[in-house]
Amino acid sequence: MATKWEVFFIPLCRHTKPVPKPKLVIIVYTNPSPYGFLINSSINRFVSNRPYLLPCEALIPLAQHSSFLKQDSYLDCRDAFPFDLAELNQPRGFLSPDAQKSVLEAVDNCPVLEGIHKQRILS
Repeated sequence: MATKWEVFFIPLCRHTKPVPKPKLVIIVYTNPSPYGFLINSSINRFVSNRPYLLPCEALIPLAQHSSFLKQDSYLDCRDAFPFDLAELNQPRGFLSPDAQKSVLEAVDNCPVLEGIHKQRILS
């Protein structure tokens, strides 16, 4: 059972483009089913070239998450992805309270995240 703010490792994440690859994900809500954001080691070029998307990125500092990160990383809050419970079988830990606040700010300020996801994450 996945819970909000729990981090999972997915060996072949089906939501990466163009091919599945290993990813850490953070579950941001579980009702009606688990949805999460993907963790990236840096802000991707697409986002950095579009300043209006930068508020969608939340810093996940290594200092608070050394049990599952190797460096400061970023949570991309532009798209929430659905996950099956079968995919969420390699837990890695939980997001710190400070990082949770950063994610909630990014979700609130992200101009492209769908409203239904914003509502479910922020409530």
